[in-house]
Amino acid sequence: MSSSSTLKRQNFNVTPEEEDQLQRLRETLGAASVKDAVLRATRILLTLAQEIEEGKRIYTADSTGIKTRLLLPDMEAPAKEQWKYLAPRPQSWKRQLFVKGKRLTAANVWSDMLANSWSIEETAYNWDLTTDAVNEIIVYCELEQELIGMEADAEKRILLAHGVALTPESRL
Repeated sequence: MSSSSTLKRQNFNVTPEEEDQLQRLRETLGAASVKDAVLRATRILLTLAQEIEEGKRIYTADSTGIKTRLLLPDMEAPAKEQWKYLAPRPQSWKRQLFVKGKRLTAANVWSDMLANSWSIEETAYNWDLTTDAVNEIIVYCELEQELIGMEADAEKRILLAHGVALTPESRL
């Protein structure tokens, strides 16, 4: 235990929602106090961050053994590739790249192209993009199929949690 002269006090304000989250965290971790829960959660996240920094991916498995990769966008650095027509949107929960200057994910363009069997030129025309931009979108989406699929699955779970009924014909 540290002596009181080396202890540093941490104070911060929280909203009622954040306070509820902190209490749920305390209960989930079985911690005696919110402080203990935050310190335990910090150690857990630092361990996960170290694993991610080493290039490892984090998965969960359901009772049947089906694995699902956990996306940890706040901890996983974006890809280092330089894209001319694509960029991240820091305010978005999605890690996939967006078409620069538009509120449009690369996956939206790519999936629309595939679903409609459009050529590169038709896609460029329909989305008001250059053919170079469409070619870059195709390359990016083919490289990031796993990420795009996981984000589509996460989006479906969010919609279902909010009571949106998805039919087999519904596609994101």
